[in-house]
Amino acid sequence: MTGGERARGEPTSLERVEWIVGLESDPIRRNLLITQCYHDLSAALAQRLGAGHANWCTFATWASRTAGRFIRDEEVPAVFRDVLAGSTHVDRGIERANRALGRVNAGATIRKDVVLDIARRIVHEVGELITEGNVAVFGELGPVFSRTIAALDEDADGSALLRLGATLQEGPSERGGQTRLRLALNGYARARAEPDPHRKAELMLLANARIGRHEQIRLQPFIAGSIDAPVRVALLDPADEAARRLPRGLRTACRGALRLALREAGKEAQRHWEELCTRELMTLELPGETLVLGRQLPSPKGQPLYPKVLDPVDDPETLDFLRRQGADRPAAAGGAVNWTRLDDRMRYIADLFRSRQLDASLQGGPFTAEQRRQLDAGRPASGKL
Repeated sequence: MTGGERARGEPTSLERVEWIVGLESDPIRRNLLITQCYHDLSAALAQRLGAGHANWCTFATWASRTAGRFIRDEEVPAVFRDVLAGSTHVDRGIERANRALGRVNAGATIRKDVVLDIARRIVHEVGELITEGNVAVFGELGPVFSRTIAALDEDADGSALLRLGATLQEGPSERGGQTRLRLALNGYARARAEPDPHRKAELMLLANARIGRHEQIRLQPFIAGSIDAPVRVALLDPADEAARRLPRGLRTACRGALRLALREAGKEAQRHWEELCTRELMTLELPGETLVLGRQLPSPKGQPLYPKVLDPVDDPETLDFLRRQGADRPAAAGGAVNWTRLDDRMRYIADLFRSRQLDASLQGGPFTAEQRRQLDAGRPASGKL
């Protein structure tokens, strides 16, 4: 057995979490292992906090699995490339640019295939951002939840969990602090000891939502960078390259003319990119349903929007948190208008957590037993992931 294999440890161990984070040379496998580890952490927490309630790791499992589709999906750049290839705006922009080039250098042209290859570069860069965000959150929260499981096993009164919370860095998430995480762990300790089902559900919801807020603050630069990818600027790169091949005295003037000729093509490319992001990035694939995050959150199939135990929410602290997210009533909980805005995301996420907290389908594993064996062995996982 190799040192790397020994480092894997038990499914929820700190050693395994650290081993997964360290798989820098294989980002696709690392994402799959992060997804599986979130599920293992979720199942272990559910055993200790109360079966039936989703915890934050439950939702993280499916978010990581959805992110993985974009990280490894070779069809995404192909789709974007095909859309640009069929765009008359792009064709006209390239034609105008080449006419301008022809007036000063008859042999110089901007080839369409060079423009289209930019699509693959952009998607690759966005995939790297998504990977970095997924690893950053797992690298911080994976060890916290591994230690949480150990603390829950240490005693029954929650004092070990309180001690764990006290080791977290004080301060707001916006400044690198972990106070929200400490409050969430305290909430899990209280939920574990709470006999009243309604009150227990509210405590779990508040703890999950606090961790969700912390997570989304950590993800903010990665999400904004992904959706706000400078597509229009990147599309002008061929114009800059063409200008650099001209005589020095013509470069500056021609660069401006070429950029102007490609401006409408750039706008069209940006529009297509935003539509692709809406379809590919702003979705969450759960068992049996795919949520489109820009639309109203639907009720679980055959169920009301909220489980009875969370309708209404009347705990003052939980209700205040939901109000501050704009998620205290269904009418206010439409889809996220702009996924790059933290407040828009949190309104949707807090409502999602409340709506699906008792959804038993979320407790299932993200991969088959065979796929898990393949992942652990370092082999490509077969079948749908």
